Amino acid sequence: MKFEKGMEKIGGRTKGVKNRLSHAFLTALAEDFEQHGVDAIKIARVERPVEYVRIVAGLMPRELEITETQLMQIPDDELDAFIEFARQRLAQRALSAGIRETETIN
Repeated sequence: MKFEKGMEKIGGRTKGVKNRLSHAFLTALAEDFEQHGVDAIKIARVERPVEYVRIVAGLMPRELEITETQLMQIPDDELDAFIEFARQRLAQRALSAGIRETETIN
């Protein structure tokens, strides 16, 4: 067996290489960002908006866990009433916008 306990290691990455490489890369990146960061961000936003948004999205957490919120202090029946009120208002706005749109088409 190749991975038996006590066997001598053959090949592979030298201990600490990954950390040294990561540190060197991040140091170089930080230095470059200090010199050109703001301008590079502006250029990316204007000339390559898809990549710009991809970078921003990549910096966002994959999941957002809300453990405590003031909404937890509101009783469920009050939240249900508020949700129903909001739905009715949205429906009224949609109906109102639909009527205005029909009037402008005719």
